[in-house]
Amino acid sequence: MKRPATFKQISRLLMDSWISSPDGLVDPKGIHGPFHGMLRANMVLLVVDTRSEKPEEFHLDFIKGYDLPTGFASLHLLQRPSSFSDFPDQHYLQGIVVPAYVDAAKRQHPAMRCIVTRILDMHVAYDRIILPQKNSAGRSSWCIGLLDIRFVLPMGPRTDGLDDAALAILQLLAEGASTREIADVMSLSARTIEHRIERLKSAFGAKNIAHLVGLSISAGISDIGKRDD
Repeated sequence: MKRPATFKQISRLLMDSWISSPDGLVDPKGIHGPFHGMLRANMVLLVVDTRSEKPEEFHLDFIKGYDLPTGFASLHLLQRPSSFSDFPDQHYLQGIVVPAYVDAAKRQHPAMRCIVTRILDMHVAYDRIILPQKNSAGRSSWCIGLLDIRFVLPMGPRTDGLDDAALAILQLLAEGASTREIADVMSLSARTIEHRIERLKSAFGAKNIAHLVGLSISAGISDIGKRDD
């Protein structure tokens, strides 16, 4: 079975298509159209209308959204066509999105970046490439954006109130260790570790161990205290 194309491979194809595109191309589909069938479920393809001098009037249109199963209703909310002024998370928009597309439209040069950020009630990590319209007559009228979503995690509580034993258990769980293996490493009984895990699940509001690990990783991202990479 043929392996699916990677973000790097698709980005390279998009870049080649962008390089060969004519100046002032009106429809960005001429660049991204041939590659729709290559996009994986975790990839997002969008076009931003950048004709306005005011970024709040930029318009966002999702050509292909995030298609992996998820319980995040907010993720679907984010993928609705909208003007920048109507985007649900203005803090993220102004800090991460607006500067990138304003700069791309002005400089008319492709840009790539790896981003880890908070959006609404989620922590999200993704790779991104932006391809602006080549327009010798002025600023770009549109920009294509391709995102490769690495993870989407629920917001977790901060971990600065946890003791060393709790942090050790979370670390070992994230490494795939079993209750017995954690007990051996920490020189405690398996029953004690089970009780500690149950207390951690309650503290984090986790439904199961996998959920607990995800929330603890998300909490660690929160503790860094940054909203971008």
